Amino acid sequence: SSIKHIEQLKYFYFFNPFCHLKIKKIIDDFRPNIILSWMNRASRLIPTKDKVDFIAVGRLGGYYKIKNYVNCDYLITNTLDLKNYVTDCGWDQNKIEFIPNFVNKNNNSSIRSLSEKKKIICMGRFHKNKGIDLLLKALTFLPQYELWIVGKGEEKSYYNNVILNLKLDKRVFFYEWTENISKFLNSADLLVCPSRHEPFGNIVVDGWAHKLPVIVSDVGGPKIMVKHKVNGLKFKNGDYFDLLNQIQKIEKNYKLKQSLIKNGFKEFNSLYSEKIIVEKYVNFFKKISK
Repeated sequence: SSIKHIEQLKYFYFFNPFCHLKIKKIIDDFRPNIILSWMNRASRLIPTKDKVDFIAVGRLGGYYKIKNYVNCDYLITNTLDLKNYVTDCGWDQNKIEFIPNFVNKNNNSSIRSLSEKKKIICMGRFHKNKGIDLLLKALTFLPQYELWIVGKGEEKSYYNNVILNLKLDKRVFFYEWTENISKFLNSADLLVCPSRHEPFGNIVVDGWAHKLPVIVSDVGGPKIMVKHKVNGLKFKNGDYFDLLNQIQKIEKNYKLKQSLIKNGFKEFNSLYSEKIIVEKYVNFFKKISK
């Protein structure tokens, strides 16, 4: 209700003079105090300061080329690892702010399943970086579990081949990505994030928000977010036998499982709720506006 006007522009991968000129006109007319650009393409559109003396803030969600943020005064990263990356690229650490992503609350929906098997859930883009093949290999040693994979991407045909070769076709199910991820998370027993490369890992926080025990690879954002045996378990990146070992720990130790769930939910409420993250943005904007 506080947004007074929205302008929508079609952006192309190649240089588009019209788009740059239109953005500049919007800035000249609106005269903003702060401009927040989201990732590479939007940040490249920030013009040099002319009629309006605004503060430009670029937000990074990955290990992007810093040259895209040359017209930014400050940067926001969604992980501490990214903040270190930007500092190593030559940015003044006093002009970099770490603000993580928030996730939505549990909407309490679920899916009815006729299977009595326990359910592992894995969510995200079907890409080699996501390490879903590692989870499939671990699943061969876990006959009491079935796996729900939610998402889409170019690796699906490869996963199907792995599933057939490992004779897992009766225990692995694919679902299209949806905005209502609560219905999947509320129906699962365990969330695994097996990524080989992961800057942040929203799905880890989603697991905490839905009171699931979480297992992650020790890489990128999840490595920093998850405290082993406190709010989740970690396995060695790329090692599906270690992943299997961590799943078996949860299977055999009910007390540990409940402790992970309790501490993960506490972590979500204290650090990653929408209210907390919005306050961080507002406070940061106030600080740089002084």
